Formats: sequence, C-alpha cells, structure tokens
Amino acid sequence: MHGSVGIISGETGSFGFNFLISDSTAVHRGEYVKAWHESDGWVLCQVLSIKRSSDVANNKHSFDEAKKVFDELKKESKANKRSDRIVAEATVIGSRDPSGLLRSPKTPFSPGDDVFPADNDLISSALGLSGNEMYIGMLDGTDIPVHLSVNSLVQKHVSILAKTGSGKSYTAAVLLEELLDRKVPLLIIDPHSEYASMKDPSSKNDGFKKFGISPKGYGSDVTIYTPANKVINPNADELFRLNGNNLTAKDLTAIFPDNFTATHICMLYEAIQKLRAEMETYTLDDIIFEVGNNESKARWNVMGVLEDIRDSDILSSSPTELNELMCNGKASVIDFKGVPPELQSMIVARLCSALFEARKMNSIPPGMLVVEEAHNFAPERGFSKTVSSEVLRTIASEGRKFGLGMMVISQRPARIDKNVLSQCGTQVIMKVT
Repeated sequence: MHGSVGIISGETGSFGFNFLISDSTAVHRGEYVKAWHESDGWVLCQVLSIKRSSDVANNKHSFDEAKKVFDELKKESKANKRSDRIVAEATVIGSRDPSGLLRSPKTPFSPGDDVFPADNDLISSALGLSGNEMYIGMLDGTDIPVHLSVNSLVQKHVSILAKTGSGKSYTAAVLLEELLDRKVPLLIIDPHSEYASMKDPSSKNDGFKKFGISPKGYGSDVTIYTPANKVINPNADELFRLNGNNLTAKDLTAIFPDNFTATHICMLYEAIQKLRAEMETYTLDDIIFEVGNNESKARWNVMGVLEDIRDSDILSSSPTELNELMCNGKASVIDFKGVPPELQSMIVARLCSALFEARKMNSIPPGMLVVEEAHNFAPERGFSKTVSSEVLRTIASEGRKFGLGMMVISQRPARIDKNVLSQCGTQVIMKVT
C-alpha cells in the first residue's frame, strides 16, 4: 500500500509485533508508526529496534569465506543488498477510546497488515500533547510541540531526576519560566546559586529559532534572597531572615552536632521550658543566658552552638514575611551561598513549615515550592537524617489539598525519601546512574 514502511510478520501480540522493512532508510529506531487493528482502528506504536541479517553468509562461515562471498557480491550491479532481511520491533502505545482513555488492543495484530508512519494528530492524541498551556519544546524526532497542564503540574507535584551535567537545572528553569508566565508564585530553595540567571535573558541563541522562541529575562519578577549577607553573596537582592522569637528546642537541636548527648539536649529543653513559664516572648540571647546559668560543664558546648547561630544573623525580630516571598507572578530564590549545610536544613524546615501552615490558612496564594538537591533536605532513611525531612514529606502527601505544589530536583534519586518521590505525579527523568 502507498506510504507503507513495512508489513507485520511472524508472531504478534497486543503489546507489540515485528515488521519487515524493504528499505533500510524507511524507518528509524525511536520513530512513531501506526498499524490498523480490526477492533481499535489506528493504533500508535514506536520502533524499539531494527535488525539486519543476510542469508548469503552467516555465523557458520569463516571470516575468509564470508569476505570472499561479499566481495563477489560487491562486484555485481546494485551491490545486491536485496537479499538482506531487515526486521523492526515495535511496541504498542495505544489509542484513545471514546471516553478519552489510552488503551492497548485486547487482541493481537494481524500478520501481513501494513505499517505506516504515524501522523501528527494520532501522536498528539495518544501521547496527550494537545493543548496550548506550558510549552516546553518539541517531541524528539518530530515537529510536534509539547505542552503541559499547569494545574496537573502544580497540583500533582514534579520530580526532575538526572546525573550531574545532564541538564536538570536547565529543564527546571524552563518549567519555572512557563509557570511565571502564568503568574504562579514560586519559592525556590537554591543551594548552588543556579537560579539567579533567570533574571537575565540567555546570551546563547543556538536553537531558539527552531523552537519558535527568543531569549527572555524575568528581571524584577525574580528576587534573590540570601540567608548570609551581601558581602558573601553580592548578587542577592534582599536579606532573608527567620523569626528569632520563641524558638523551640526542636528548631535548635536540628543543627546540634552528632556527638551531642541527651545531656546537651535536655539542658536546652530545660532552659526553654523555664523561659516559656516566665516570659511571653523570648529570644536566642535569652536562651543562651539561661543555658549559661546551668552548672553542668556541658553548657559550654551548647552555648557555643547557640552563639554560632546567633552570629550567623539568620534570626531576627523583623523576619522576612511569607506574603513577600509568595506573590502572584513572582519567584523568590533562597540562595544558600555561604550558608553551612546544617543551617540550611534548619532554614528549610522552618520556612517550609511556615509556608505549609500559611497555605492551609489561605493567607498566601497557591503556588509551588522548588527544592534543588532534594536528597540533602529529604534524604531516604538510612542515608542521613535532617530536620527538614518531616515537613517535606508532609507537603508531598498533603500539599496538593491546599494548593501547594512541590518540585524536587536531584542527581541522586536513590537517596531521596521514597515517600516524597512517590507522590510526584509528573516525573522528568534524564540520564541517571
């Protein structure tokens, strides 16, 4: 039949089949094809592999014998490759039923039926690419634009998994820019100062024309916050500060060294309990003073850690407001440049807890929390332990009910808490090890 690239041959099934190809250039690995099914109509398939064999010389021939046979064939006109057998393996993707669900046939395909290149309409329909919301690029090997649903992306959470250098942060930035264009508030946890580049248009124009886009910067729509200071992080727009009043023992023990004992922790609990009984509002300085009144020699270790927190200036009586961080059409980047890892976890825990509670109270608009290097903040049990794990698990399992989506990005998917990863309805997986 006109336009056919091959015919179905051999044993067939409802999930895949092999087909013979007459021309080695007619179809390529990864290409989309279609085949007619007697009850389902046109069904979308994809070529998994293509194998070529020859009956003229096989594995039973020695090298010299095979070379002699092929040398003689090459002397003949048209190089006589017509005897080659080219077989492609296709996997069935399916077709949409009247209710819009993607289905695979329940009966096998018929040997002898033709296989054709898939048309764009069938590919778009079967893969669910119809729509005009978030444009993220072209389907590989085609000129079909790929669009994602904003609501599905935000409400069902996203994970982007790839090894270092595979483009996970670039992919995340593409998605985040599309969300910004649709006025979705973004709060980005950025351990490596990667997202400040969203402020300025890209200087590289390679490939932009192919995708029908042009470089764009988001300037004032992206605000960089530093928990450190502007000497360490001169590219920051604003300082980020946590509320330093009425800290709990749980907040502070998050950054206690691993060699601290129950004695150190109990000392802190006792000091805070006494302050709560005596004062309506207390500060870190009050806690340090109260710990200093303890007669145990262990107080010096606890005071040293607490003084390090105080000297970091992360705590303030005038903290950064959540309403400032979560605004429609704005992205707030918490840039951790110059911030110790143990302090990062405490900041993420307190910030995300406040964010989740504010969203439950509907005091901030619906939006998305983005966590880069998620394996550091929500590690799988057995790898490490951080104070931020619990709240990130809670947001992953309950956030969608309150309009708080989450995007987790990591180069080590095996090290991310499985409770977090399993809640991601959209997964972008690139090169992983």
